[in-house]
Amino acid sequence: MVEAEKTRGSRGRDVLSRLAVTIAVLVAVLACVDIALRIVAPASGIFRATIDVQSPAALYTKLEEFRKFDGLKVAVLGDSLIFGRAMRDKGDTAWQSHTLSNQLQNWLAEKHPGQKAYVANFGMNGTLPTDLENLVRIVLPTKPDVIVFDLSLRSFSRDFDREGESKTRAWLDTLSVDANGTYSTGKEVGGIARWSHDALVNWWFLYRSRDFLQALWFDGSPFNFLVGLRDAADKWLKGSSEAKGDDLDDIVLLMRARSRYEKIDLAPDNPQRQALERTLRRVSEAKQPTLIFYATENPKVLPDLLPQQKFAELQAQLVQIISPRPPDRVYVGPLTSLPASEFLDHVHLDKAGYGQLSAELGPRLDAMIGRR
Repeated sequence: MVEAEKTRGSRGRDVLSRLAVTIAVLVAVLACVDIALRIVAPASGIFRATIDVQSPAALYTKLEEFRKFDGLKVAVLGDSLIFGRAMRDKGDTAWQSHTLSNQLQNWLAEKHPGQKAYVANFGMNGTLPTDLENLVRIVLPTKPDVIVFDLSLRSFSRDFDREGESKTRAWLDTLSVDANGTYSTGKEVGGIARWSHDALVNWWFLYRSRDFLQALWFDGSPFNFLVGLRDAADKWLKGSSEAKGDDLDDIVLLMRARSRYEKIDLAPDNPQRQALERTLRRVSEAKQPTLIFYATENPKVLPDLLPQQKFAELQAQLVQIISPRPPDRVYVGPLTSLPASEFLDHVHLDKAGYGQLSAELGPRLDAMIGRR
């Protein structure tokens, strides 16, 4: 009996010993991967890729790349026009190189050869002024030379002052990154789970990069990737009906846009207007050079969205909200140089449209940089 107990005890110690060795090996492997990723990933420029940001950790990964850049830094914030993925949805496989941020990057490289510059794309689908307010707050500690963001009248629709509709990413409310790059998603909420997450993001590079890499490689997540494969297979099987489906999607999009535009209201009690006003105060108090633009709608479609007189009145109100403009804040728009042929739908641009937009904004951006 005694010998049996000794045998069981010996086996128990062996199991614990093997478990400890396994854990030690796993920790060592993860540490090696983490160190390699810290060296290789930033050097490859992978974190400069345009992704659909859907989590605070993914945004933080982009922010850290931007914060640590030693050179001229321009942060481009905004909605789907800034993000640019509508080009991909319309068949542009090289869409990431055709976005406004990349076109401005190329513009600066041509105008200032030898000058290190980084134009970062922080565009997110559906961004509203309430989201933009948080984005500006989060980006400011990274000390950009210039912040660029777009506005659209659609964002001031009364549809977006309803409960649950006033923000597209509620997690932006609690996200903060200080000037040293310390990440926090809210000290007062979440308990041990939130604290553990923040600590892992700050100290474990692999954990921090996970969401970004998933968004880059799987369009958000492995599940989204599989859904995309399924949809691609469906389109291939439908064959010639795909074009009709795209036309139907465009019609539905236009109908939804018309409903939004009918409810545009720039009254002082609109929470989206209030968020814009707070954002303007924030950049002014920080003396942050800021270039704001309104790319305008497809001139062919605009009459179906708003009467010309109403559009002019709303634009005048928008200019009044943004004014008075200190020297470090410039407003451009609405742009009239973009022809209907360079629009993919009522607001999104193609490669040529982004090139034209870059040509319009580039000289203003250059002037702001020159005053720094």
